[in-house]
Amino acid sequence: MNFDYYASLAEQKSCPKKVNECGLASGFADGCLVWSCNGNKAKNEARKCYMKRASELESLKLPGELNFEPDFSQLPHPSWFGIEVEFTLLSPWYSKDDRSFHVLDNPVRKDRVFGVPFMSAASWKGLLRWACRMQADLYGHLESHGMKTDGWKDPAWIVHLFGNERGEGEEFSRGALIFYPTWFSKAGFEVINPHNRKTRAGTQPIYYEVVPAGTKGSLRMLYAPLPGEVENDKVKPVGVIANLIDGITALLKTYGISAKRTAGWGTTRIDMWTGFVKASDQPAKVESRSGKKTFYSLQELGSLVSDQNPPGSFTSKDAEGFKAEIRSRIAQKGGGR
Repeated sequence: MNFDYYASLAEQKSCPKKVNECGLASGFADGCLVWSCNGNKAKNEARKCYMKRASELESLKLPGELNFEPDFSQLPHPSWFGIEVEFTLLSPWYSKDDRSFHVLDNPVRKDRVFGVPFMSAASWKGLLRWACRMQADLYGHLESHGMKTDGWKDPAWIVHLFGNERGEGEEFSRGALIFYPTWFSKAGFEVINPHNRKTRAGTQPIYYEVVPAGTKGSLRMLYAPLPGEVENDKVKPVGVIANLIDGITALLKTYGISAKRTAGWGTTRIDMWTGFVKASDQPAKVESRSGKKTFYSLQELGSLVSDQNPPGSFTSKDAEGFKAEIRSRIAQKGGGR
């Protein structure tokens, strides 16, 4: 079957009229790659075809049946809570795809099956850890140590949130934060054209497949400390979360979340903060036997449970208001000590 597939790809020598988002992961993308191997002219035509068809896709999204979005409505413990930060890109976002071969030199990272651009949970964790370290004066340490991290030790609140570095021995901790990937709905293209210093003329344009400015996304994370972890780490949840919110704000609005951040890529505008805590322990609604329902999926059953136990969610448009609400909710749950 593999030989038949690649043999059929070799027959693609013109641009198809229409493709879907899955074509950005295989099929159409693979066909453009094979097409580009037939000389410089074919390479340019294949690139133009790929960029044209990818730009025409108005909305890239995962099938709703997969239900990949995290559900914070049924948190099991009062000390757990979810955070969602909705943002809008002010500049292009880029992370290099892990495909070894592609018709473009710099394709954006996409899901290998559905072709939807995404930022991985591991990327979020690494960037946010770095932003929190900058909040803890990592830059001052670098200045006083010849721009080296020798002797740097993460404060207790950073270890509590993100865990230890790799290679830690006996006291290894994974951290209390769980991250989720961010899926984007649009793909676009940027061109960087290096200039010759003598002639001051462009040499060879370099194409980047990106998520364009104006695209919306959401950062989602779950704060889920293990029993006794707060006491063992000797931290106060109120202070830890306040520092985390400051780190999120600095990362999204100042540092950026993209590759090529030094060129200004990946900066965002924060649109909304949403917090989720364990729902109140009020009795659930009880339906009469005459009101029985038949459920055809787990999603329908989950919707019923969510309706019977309203989640304790709250929103704020600014970071300070969100911190104040978080502080109040933690105090109500008895976790502010």
